[in-house]
Amino acid sequence: MWITEHMNLPEELLAAQASGTLVVFAGAGVSVPPPSDLPLFSQLTDQVADRFSRPRKHKNEPEDYFLGRLDEEGLPVHRVVREIISRPSSKPNHIHTDLVRLFKNPEHLRLVTTNFDTHFTTASMEVFGEPVDHYFGPAVPLGRDFSGIVYVHSSVTRPHRELILTDSDFGRAYLTDRWATRFLVPMFQTYTVLFVGYSHRDVVMEYLARGLPPERPKQRFALDEAGNEADWERRRIVPITFPASANE
Repeated sequence: MWITEHMNLPEELLAAQASGTLVVFAGAGVSVPPPSDLPLFSQLTDQVADRFSRPRKHKNEPEDYFLGRLDEEGLPVHRVVREIISRPSSKPNHIHTDLVRLFKNPEHLRLVTTNFDTHFTTASMEVFGEPVDHYFGPAVPLGRDFSGIVYVHSSVTRPHRELILTDSDFGRAYLTDRWATRFLVPMFQTYTVLFVGYSHRDVVMEYLARGLPPERPKQRFALDEAGNEADWERRRIVPITFPASANE
């Protein structure tokens, strides 16, 4: 597998894998390589901007703020994003499959993703040959006791307005309605979590950093290229680094 070929996983992570207490938390970077060929959140935002011919106010305007501004102007941001992500040519790649294979059986599968595509659903069918439980935000399970795949920001199979895209969407999910936070905090307290496909600068990481409990009854790890260790450690997440060529 790609993960075990290119890095040495910490003993605590391997122990969680063996005991069935591992959660993989996957972000947009997982669905970038072919044949998935889907954009990161910043690239997705640029595609939306091009679709509506509406540039950002400045180059550093946050993606969720920009999308929220377009949404407030009445532009169909959520519908367009759903169209971009759900194009038929996009298929699961080897990372989707390798991450599912970290779990010994469907009962141990605990995979949470902020991605809108459902490539993990397809990959899980390929690996296990049977369907697994699925949840779509805001209808998420108990974070302290679940199995299956949780699409915490909803997915393209759901109504487009359920997608978590704008600053208002994130605010409701993590700060006011807090359904995402109520799921994630007990999950982090119960399971060992491995982040894959995130940048430490990812907008989701910024929201998660506000909600992660300061105590660490369970460890959190993140796969990333070497050079960003200090940023992960500041978020109380242990980096597992790999060379850039491992992504190829």
